[in-house]
Amino acid sequence: MDGIVNATTDGSAQPEREELIAKARELHPLLREYVSRAEVGRQAAPEVVEALTEAGFFRLMKPRRLGGNEVGLRTLVEVTETLGEGDGSAAWLVGVGAVAAWLVGTASKQAQEDLFAQDPDARVAGGSSPGPARRVEGGYRVSGRWPYASGAHGSSWATMGAVLTDESGQMSDALVCVAPASDLTLERTWQTVGMRGTGSDTWVADDVFVPDHRTISIGQVVAGKWPLPTEETMYLLPAGPLGLLGLLGPILGLGRAALDYVIAQAPRKGMHHTFFARQADSVGVQIQLAEAALKLKTAKLHTYAIADAIDAAASRGEQVEYADRAEYRAEYGYVAQQVLEALQILINVHGAGAFAESNPLQQWWRDANTAAHHAGLNAAVGYEVYGKSLVGVDEQVSPMI
Repeated sequence: MDGIVNATTDGSAQPEREELIAKARELHPLLREYVSRAEVGRQAAPEVVEALTEAGFFRLMKPRRLGGNEVGLRTLVEVTETLGEGDGSAAWLVGVGAVAAWLVGTASKQAQEDLFAQDPDARVAGGSSPGPARRVEGGYRVSGRWPYASGAHGSSWATMGAVLTDESGQMSDALVCVAPASDLTLERTWQTVGMRGTGSDTWVADDVFVPDHRTISIGQVVAGKWPLPTEETMYLLPAGPLGLLGLLGPILGLGRAALDYVIAQAPRKGMHHTFFARQADSVGVQIQLAEAALKLKTAKLHTYAIADAIDAAASRGEQVEYADRAEYRAEYGYVAQQVLEALQILINVHGAGAFAESNPLQQWWRDANTAAHHAGLNAAVGYEVYGKSLVGVDEQVSPMI
């Protein structure tokens, strides 16, 4: 299916990247074994989290000086894509966990040491929804609720979006605040039909103190302006294109798993109400499989090209221009839509049996549809951002660009 060039500008050494991908593939049997438990418990099984940790997947984008791998985005995409073939939720935990670790890599050195110096495998989970914060001596007091905290169960640290207001009630600043998970409570709110294993429940904070050194300016995150050493240029990138790219690998993996499954079933599955003893003999099926495969390849090509371009910018210590970021934002939604369209074709080919609870297709279909409806992958918003950029309209419709 692929035929995709594997040469990258990823800062990760090629043997390291291949080793990580091989480890991800080796976990497929274990990931599939525990999917049903995650479905019921609505969080990843401890055995899955332990396996992901032992494989080093929660170190991917942490600084090397603190025991991390500091991999590039192409490696992140390929690892999470491979994991996604085994379990989309597990892949999502690795992807969003890597982005959260990258975000901490943009914070003060003291904050990074707080989180990772003693435990390079420490996990960070949280949300960017804004909550109220007030300035106090040495830091901030933060209160609020942060839903969609993927991977919060068992995480050591929580991130919280926070908004500061002036005397007139207008927003004066926006921050990401990082606090020990033990300072917050976790409310079970993740009642969804898909991606149940992500355990994306809601952090709740009540007047939690966050010191100055564990806060990050959202304005700087978006702009990618950081006073860090040049050898850590990956942490100089703007958050928009990097953060959203971390969501695509799991979705690509789900699409690939579905394609492989339907192709494998076609030679031994009949077609009711036709004279075909095998689906594989039907020209209609052949055409649909080709279309689905091409949609998935298109999605993969777009994703890999973006990852390579951002990695190249990081390796040169350069920023990603706004015009490119606007195009990437549109492509993210386009990629997600291509995968969903391919999955629908594959469901149509396989037939009503795809919706049996024992059939993995319905699981992949539910997971992909849930993941692809992340707000950052909204295709219409992305197209508007890109369209405005193409015609030179300055109006901003999203900070995540």
